[in-house]
Amino acid sequence: MLRCSGLPFLPGNSFPDISQTKFNKSHHFDRWRNICMLADRKRPGIGGKQYSPTDGPEYCLPSLYPPRQGPLLPSWLTYDRKVLCFHGFFQETLTEVDRIPYQIRKVKILYYLEDDTMQVSEPRTMNSGIPQGCLVTRQRIPRPPPYDGEFTSLLDLNINHTVQLFDRVYTITGCDEFTRKFLNRLGISVQESVEPPIDPSTELRKKQDAAKLAKRPAYKIDTLGKFLEFDRKVLRFQGFWDDRSSLFGDVHELEVLYHLSDDTFEIKEKLPLNSGRDSNGMFLRRGRLPKQFERLPVMGESTPVTVLNVIGGGLKGGRYLTDCVGIGRVDDNYYKDSDLAIGKTINVYGRRVILTGCDYSTSDYYRTKYGIEDFTPIPGYSVTKNEFERRYRRERQLPPYNGWGSHEDSEGNCVTVEPTPPKIDFRKFVVYDRCNLRFGARMISNIKENNDRFFVITYYLSDDTVSVYELMIRNSGFMGGEFMKRQRILLPNQDIFTPARPQYFTAQDFYLGATVILQDHKFHVTNADIYALSFMETHCEEFPLSNVSKIVLKIRNALRPIYKEYVAKHMAKVEHKKVDGRSVATVTYDALRDMLLELLGDQIVEQEIVTLCRQFSAESKKHFNCDKELVRSAIHGELTRQLWNDLERTKEHMYHLDPTADEWMSPRNIVVTVKACRIPLDNALIDAMLEVLNRNDRGDIEIRDFLNMLNPMETPCKPLQPLNIKHDVCYFTPYRVTGNLVDWDKLLSSIDLETNLTAQTS
Repeated sequence: MLRCSGLPFLPGNSFPDISQTKFNKSHHFDRWRNICMLADRKRPGIGGKQYSPTDGPEYCLPSLYPPRQGPLLPSWLTYDRKVLCFHGFFQETLTEVDRIPYQIRKVKILYYLEDDTMQVSEPRTMNSGIPQGCLVTRQRIPRPPPYDGEFTSLLDLNINHTVQLFDRVYTITGCDEFTRKFLNRLGISVQESVEPPIDPSTELRKKQDAAKLAKRPAYKIDTLGKFLEFDRKVLRFQGFWDDRSSLFGDVHELEVLYHLSDDTFEIKEKLPLNSGRDSNGMFLRRGRLPKQFERLPVMGESTPVTVLNVIGGGLKGGRYLTDCVGIGRVDDNYYKDSDLAIGKTINVYGRRVILTGCDYSTSDYYRTKYGIEDFTPIPGYSVTKNEFERRYRRERQLPPYNGWGSHEDSEGNCVTVEPTPPKIDFRKFVVYDRCNLRFGARMISNIKENNDRFFVITYYLSDDTVSVYELMIRNSGFMGGEFMKRQRILLPNQDIFTPARPQYFTAQDFYLGATVILQDHKFHVTNADIYALSFMETHCEEFPLSNVSKIVLKIRNALRPIYKEYVAKHMAKVEHKKVDGRSVATVTYDALRDMLLELLGDQIVEQEIVTLCRQFSAESKKHFNCDKELVRSAIHGELTRQLWNDLERTKEHMYHLDPTADEWMSPRNIVVTVKACRIPLDNALIDAMLEVLNRNDRGDIEIRDFLNMLNPMETPCKPLQPLNIKHDVCYFTPYRVTGNLVDWDKLLSSIDLETNLTAQTS
């Protein structure tokens, strides 16, 4: 093997041929067998023969700069990533260390075959106290004098040989398997590995470690198994600590937590609101709880293992081992799960905590493991808690209301130093937003003219406010409009200048036949719109006067003794009429009202009668909320006032919107047509028009009826006096019960007294 490796074929490493005499530009590219290629007639690679056309295709790739002599491949390519590893040591003299004249330091010598460089490194040892790692970085190392003009090569490295690298002498003691085989292929004999000498410092350290105490116990304490089985499983008890015997003491409500994973306790205190105690609620932080506490343990007293001195004589000559069986160890001084039960008292560093109850998971744990079945909480705790609340949780005494602002706002100023606005019931606001109950009412007054005034009372369910609007009546002398703005209205005849909150009108105070006093004005509720009646019937558990079951029960109890005579007396008012092609026994609303008033008198109100009439109505035809002729007159008046006359464009737009629609069109397309053609109608008037137009079974609107509604010339109507469209036409449409028919047979069937009468007769 050459002692000097070749240089890589890179720019700067090639040298010109001094024997060259021709410097003309040669034809490097030529065509061979119609293929363009390099043609300097040299074989690719290094040290090849001249190119010949008779050679095979593997010789058709020439090389421009081949060397004149040398191996087939350079060393940097042949031995790339091939490293020889030798193990050795060097001896370092120690002059200032007692009983250690020297130390042996083991190293690893790496020899890189590609460029004959070497690297020396020392494996790191924990707590060695000396700098370790790379001792000699990778480089070509010169040989010692008198051969300092040469570099250390592979021939200088072998087992049981010494080599000087700079100022240290290394002794090679072994090598790896690859290094041994590589040297054998080169014809170099490699001896067997030899053992390095004993290091005095290592032997002394071993003796000192043996004389010291054991760092770890001879047996393993299994805490992982218990942790994995009971992790995040906690026993929860309720208890209290009665400290009233001390000065300024009181009752502390506690929550005792026992962690099964490590047998530790954690006690938290349930602090009352505004208790004034300077605490975060932690009564005892997590830890093991001793049954008897006398003093704090000294250092090393509370350890998981016990160290036994087998043979005395101090640290140097003694023998120590750990107590694997726990002889003389007492571990019963700490509370465990078997010591806890309802009614027991535990000692928490001198404080007697009484356990009064537990949760379901804790009771299930004791029932499964210990077979306990009685988990009844002790009654003494509730008495103590009530006494504590009576002594310390007293109601705040507020000053009387002075009339400034609302009562809630004044109360908030007295409760906190920084006033905050009263909180609204947001959940109620979201549920009942835009849910308004409207009632029609007439004023009751000593002035004769006021008795003819008609009002609309609106109750807003979202915030329990009430507003009153007066409908204008022509030539009445009253302008109409807003009579009472939206606000919460107090119930009459109550003293508001007291600390207690006053009572306000609720939704249950408004019903048909009721008389209410709103800010010294007396109103009699005469009717309501369909939405209000439907809402109260849907929520009949909140509005008992709209509960059909209760009304029928009241009638059944009153008719039970006189049922036969009463029905026979009023049979003359029953008429048979055809409804939907069938004969039905009916009675009018007025006749039914007279019959119920005769039977119950003051025990039934108008709201209950109307609810009964709506429930047992015999009419299936839908009643519109608005008067169709009134809506038609209002639409014609608006179109005439706005000078609108573009009916042909409206027909054309309807055809383009739905070419297949001949007679019927959906309400959505009707609204789109009104908006697209810019018909000057208010939104409230459009809604009223959609409600009164003719519809089929699918809910579609008749196109001819819609066009007639927009054509004042073809279907003229009588002139209409000026009115407020939103209020007179659409705002309040009372439910008219006069003339409605009630199914008499259905009503008697719900009263269900025929069966009892038949049983008594038989």
